[in-house]
Amino acid sequence: MFTKEDFRAYFDQLERIEIHMHDVYAEIHDRISHPGYKQLFAQLMRDESGHEEMIKELSAHFEP
Repeated sequence: MFTKEDFRAYFDQLERIEIHMHDVYAEIHDRISHPGYKQLFAQLMRDESGHEEMIKELSAHFEP
C-alpha cells in the first residue's frame, strides 16, 4: 500500500522532471531561429508549465 509520503515523493519526482524538460525546451527554443520550430518549443514549454501546475494540485491532496 502506498503512503502519503510515497505519493509526495512520486509527485516531487514528477515535478522535477517537468521543470527539467521545460528548461531543456527553453534552451532549444533560445538556440534556434526557425519560426515554426520556435513556436513548437514555446508550446512545449507552456505544456510543461501546465503539467507542473497539475502535479502541484495533485500533490496538495497528499499534504500532511
